[in-house]
Amino acid sequence: MDSIAIFELEVPTHIGVPDAERAKEQIVKISIWLNIDIRAAAKSDNVDDSIDYADVASKVIELGKTERKTVERLVEDIAEMILKTYKTESVTVSARKLILQNTEGVAITITRP
Repeated sequence: MDSIAIFELEVPTHIGVPDAERAKEQIVKISIWLNIDIRAAAKSDNVDDSIDYADVASKVIELGKTERKTVERLVEDIAEMILKTYKTESVTVSARKLILQNTEGVAITITRP
């Protein structure tokens, strides 16, 4: 299967279980793998035969403007939006939140058909 990937998109958002954590904007890094057959786009050299990844990134950043308690909800919302909006066979979304000390972050990854 072919894929288009967006790595570590910085999404400003208000997220966290405690109210105090949600009060301050933070950056969540989102990676996305769009599983799509790219043969038509490769042949035509036309983005209309593929998925415009700049448009995907813009819509993901827009989704980040909605406050949430959990990263799980965020990745589910992103996957749902992508599957409804774009011609992709499946999508994998990973979100990395820089929250725990002495780590490079905590990640939640899902794949949806």
